Order: sequence, then C-alpha cells, then structure tokens
Amino acid sequence: MWLELLGGLLVVLGALLAWLAFTLANQTIDPNLEKNLLRVRVDLIGLLEGMARHLAQAGAWLAGVGAVLFFGAAYLVLFFRVVLGLAALFALGVWAWLVF
Repeated sequence: MWLELLGGLLVVLGALLAWLAFTLANQTIDPNLEKNLLRVRVDLIGLLEGMARHLAQAGAWLAGVGAVLFFGAAYLVLFFRVVLGLAALFALGVWAWLVF
C-alpha cells in the first residue's frame, strides 16, 4: 500500500512539474523587456525555454518512476512474499535436518 501511495504522489508531482514547464514555455515576454535584457546579454526567452525543458524532463522522470511503483507494487510485494516463503522453508529444513 505504501508503494502505491508513494507512486501516486510521484505521478502527481511529475504532472505538476510538467504543467509548470508548459506554463513557462508559453510565457509571453514584453518586447521592451526582452530588448533591454538583450543589451546586458540576458536571453530571457532562452532562459525560460531551458528551464521549461529541465522541468519537463524532471516531471517525466518522476511520473515514470511513480507509475512503475504504482502499477508494479503488487508484483514487488509478491516477489518479497516468495523470497520470505523460501527463507521460511529453508529455516524449517535446517531445523528438521538437525533434529532428525
């Protein structure tokens, strides 16, 4: 259950980062502000596009890892149950070997 909760939270956080990246990429810039910033060699449009690209990449990674955790939690729990069952059988086998 905790893995599914963590996965769901990561998917939501990834979606929020993607929304923020989309908002930054579609931001309109005042032409006078852009011209004045270019005088001091600050490319505001390039800066916003770079930030949006990095935020979109982080959001995609978070959503992908969250989806794997959310949808794969049952398989991960099943794997751990099998491993613990085999460990219990091993312990019983060692006990039976030592007793008999």
